[in-house]
Amino acid sequence: MKLFKKLKNIKWINILLFYFLACSFTYLVLKFPNVLKIISINLFNFNIPFNWNHGIAILITSLFGYQAFKFQLKTSFFGNNLKKSILFSLIFLITYTLYGISNEYGINQHLWAFIFCLLTLIYNIFEETAWRGFLNDNLNSIPFWLKGIITGVFWGLWHLFVFENFNQFGGLHIFILLCIILSVIIAYATDRTNSVLVAASIHALFCKTNYATLICASILIVLIVTWNNDYKINKRERLFK
Repeated sequence: MKLFKKLKNIKWINILLFYFLACSFTYLVLKFPNVLKIISINLFNFNIPFNWNHGIAILITSLFGYQAFKFQLKTSFFGNNLKKSILFSLIFLITYTLYGISNEYGINQHLWAFIFCLLTLIYNIFEETAWRGFLNDNLNSIPFWLKGIITGVFWGLWHLFVFENFNQFGGLHIFILLCIILSVIIAYATDRTNSVLVAASIHALFCKTNYATLICASILIVLIVTWNNDYKINKRERLFK
């Protein structure tokens, strides 16, 4: 009954309106030329294999949502522990950079791994301002697993505007299931850290799946599990000063 009351008290109209705006704006922005590619070609004469248009659209929608809808803010960029949030992203970047990523551009695999992962992380920050920022805060009263399921469905369906097909994932249903599983994991991490940067780092962790992914995941799991205890100690110390 308590969970039902919490679900009833959520401002679903705001969430659905935000999601409608996010999907509509994403659809429109993807009709425009690839902004990042144009910049990359003009500045570096390099045809970069990234498209940030949909990420920019979701970021702008999120910033609008934070201004337009009044709700309790809980999630921030660095969350409740600035040093650990930065460390979280650095572990991801350093591990993949040391491991390296092969490429067809003749770029050193370690340098390319750093470039690829940094750009992926920046893009995922754009996305996570919506899924684990705006939506997570608006669903804050319910358990993390339910937030993960709800945002996972929204997140997965949003990709209908981004991908031409989902064959590489085994179909749309498999892709949405993967989004839900990953969303539950990220929702748990966000609840403990209140950090968009942490959410984006976990999201980016799956840009490539290799031994670096396993190494990163092992270290980051320990950080997440021990995160809350460290925060409580720090908070207590501040209260007694």
